[in-house]
Amino acid sequence: MLAIVLARKNFREADQMVSLFTRERGKLEVLAKGIKKIISKNSANLKVLSLVDAEIAQGKEIDYLTKVRPVTVFKNIYLDFEKIFIAGYAVKLADANILTQERDERIFNFLISFLEFLNFADKINSLNLAAGFIFKLWHCLGFSVTEEKLAVWLQSDWQAINNFNLDKNEQLKMYQLACRHTQAHSERKMIPFFAFDNV
Repeated sequence: MLAIVLARKNFREADQMVSLFTRERGKLEVLAKGIKKIISKNSANLKVLSLVDAEIAQGKEIDYLTKVRPVTVFKNIYLDFEKIFIAGYAVKLADANILTQERDERIFNFLISFLEFLNFADKINSLNLAAGFIFKLWHCLGFSVTEEKLAVWLQSDWQAINNFNLDKNEQLKMYQLACRHTQAHSERKMIPFFAFDNV
């Protein structure tokens, strides 16, 4: 099944838990046995932020990954520190806030569209994109903005959001507003985007 690799977390000596967002089944947490061994064939194909074709077997307590094949590795993201930073932030937000086993092809397409934009963009505005990602993700989760002036963040594509003409203070205020919007609905503190973030 097609899946976006959101995260990999160490589990036991040679294994990892892998968080995937699949088109068919939504978010899954699967066990990748022996993935940390040098001889593992799957390790190189499980890069976080990549699109893969994953084969998953059902276990008694937890499903496990049997085979994975790369479909799209967004190589240009890995060549730009700012792109890696915002892409990593985005998938951490998705991983932390999307429930498992809830199929939603809108979210799958939303995540792919964001990674594709980052991969091909010449220059990015991280704060604009962070705010846009938050607004759009929570809209997909059922918590849309109610203020008319904020609707443009939902209606605009990634290129338009990237090009919004805001100064740094306005960008930061909009990002903080997006965080407050999500915290009001999720009742949890947002993952900080910057070290000085005190939202």
